[in-house]
Amino acid sequence: MSQQQLQVLFSNNDALYDLVGRKVRYLGEDYFISDLLPKEDMLILASREDESVQDDSFGRATRMVPKNQRLRFRDAKGNPTAIWDEFIFLDGAL
Repeated sequence: MSQQQLQVLFSNNDALYDLVGRKVRYLGEDYFISDLLPKEDMLILASREDESVQDDSFGRATRMVPKNQRLRFRDAKGNPTAIWDEFIFLDGAL
């Protein structure tokens, strides 16, 4: 994606929320975008294949959940971070 396309995307929260559910390849692994936290500028990716152990509030392992990646998608000035260079949208271009 170009810088201009990303700036248009960032200016519209509805367009950002449309990313949730999209399948992506990030650093050679397949994920889907499971959540978006626009106030924190974070995208949450969940693995489509790998799992990790989730601890409860006391640090005890309780269940298996999809492996997650928490990625900052824009910096404090509102500019795109480098994660966009590593994304491949598997279900079509934006």
